[in-house]
Amino acid sequence: MTKIRKQIIIFTLLAIIVTGLLPTNFCSAETVFERMNKALSTSDLPTGGSNPDAKAQEIVGKIIATFLSIFGIMFMALMIYGGYKWMMASGREEEVKKAKDTIRAAIIGLIIVMMAYAISYFVASGLQRATTGTSTESTK
Repeated sequence: MTKIRKQIIIFTLLAIIVTGLLPTNFCSAETVFERMNKALSTSDLPTGGSNPDAKAQEIVGKIIATFLSIFGIMFMALMIYGGYKWMMASGREEEVKKAKDTIRAAIIGLIIVMMAYAISYFVASGLQRATTGTSTESTK
């Protein structure tokens, strides 16, 4: 398979993922937004600059949800790319090792992102408990 043909296939797969034709919704952005909104809903944070009706916790929640969605898309793209490389390796050990390394790196990256989200959620709910005396579980 020529290099140009491989690049066309990879570009096509990435275009399909970006346009949303493949299911990439591992963690719903709405769920993330709702959790962060509940965790920060009772804090006295300032309102948004240009939109005074938007509270700071909503802005932070939307930013986090956007980044998690982008990381989910990147994870899917790397998994598909690694699987494609593995399938096209035709038994060549060096190519199979590169594909496995790509898949392993994608999984490690996903774990790091999910742990960062878990830590930020834990800190936000701890701050809420410390400042208001209520927990996020009681507001669900």
